[in-house]
Amino acid sequence: MDKVSKPHNPAKVIFMMLLVTFLILVFFFGSMILQTYRELQQFSEREARLEAKLEQAQKEFFQKETYLHRLQDPEFLERVARERLGY
Repeated sequence: MDKVSKPHNPAKVIFMMLLVTFLILVFFFGSMILQTYRELQQFSEREARLEAKLEQAQKEFFQKETYLHRLQDPEFLERVARERLGY
């Protein structure tokens, strides 16, 4: 006896092809979303580090600016000069 193969139902074949295509697309876009989320986390961490550095630089700037304004006072300038020169 020969095995007689049944003809495939075209609707079922098309459905399976669409299902496989859908699963491939879900996996592809899911991996893209995950990668984008990781990049977002990295950028957020970098932003936080840069903001901390900026804040520190601003503090140093204000301290130096205050010191500069104090140096315009002749008495303070004389005292600083004496301390640094050892007089």
